[in-house]
Amino acid sequence: AYLSADFANPTGETVDRAGRERVLTLAEELDIAVIEDAAYQSLRYDGEPVPPILALEIAKKGDINNTRTIYCGSFSKTLAPGLRVGWVCASEKVIRKLVLLKQAADLHSSTINQMAICTVAERGFDEQVAKIHQVYKQRRNAMLAALEKYMPEGVSWTKPEGGMFVWVTLPKGMDGAALLAKSIETAKVAFVPGRAFFADGSGENTLRVSFSCANDQMIDEGIRRLGDLIRGEVAALAA
Repeated sequence: AYLSADFANPTGETVDRAGRERVLTLAEELDIAVIEDAAYQSLRYDGEPVPPILALEIAKKGDINNTRTIYCGSFSKTLAPGLRVGWVCASEKVIRKLVLLKQAADLHSSTINQMAICTVAERGFDEQVAKIHQVYKQRRNAMLAALEKYMPEGVSWTKPEGGMFVWVTLPKGMDGAALLAKSIETAKVAFVPGRAFFADGSGENTLRVSFSCANDQMIDEGIRRLGDLIRGEVAALAA
């Protein structure tokens, strides 16, 4: 079982504690591993933190070496995107296997990158996370406010407590991929059509927007343009 339990890409939604415990129960019944992708877990801006799945399992079983959850973390969303350094926390026997798999796959991750991340993390990880919390929270708030201001009736969206993404649901009959083509040509606004995230090819009337790399003014203008475009498409569908 693979899941990003906190502020998932693309929806920005979080699995609550009860949901995480149900995942562990199901994993026990099926005798499978749980891959917990925690890339966005540090990016919580509101609400109460939910314990990682691995932490819940350790609490139940008393020792990490008795667990089946493989917790995957990353510095790329908090310290330095370009260095692409992450880590895995799991039982000792799983880590030994993963080391062999890693060596066979690509020999070794860049030592310089690992040393740089280690030094930066030791000197100021908490301070950096606190800084980006302020910036990202403001940008998320700006995007939610812009969506509320500019989106026509019939459009809905998630209100994530953290992460980098907002998931937008368009009226039935609209196609996110076709909308993107028009948006690039006319509104000059880019987003990710939602169908790309569905294994069965559904979700055509959804899209993902990101607030992490744009300032408040860009967010407001971008959502205004996108809202105008969607309003026109809604009117065309109703005609």
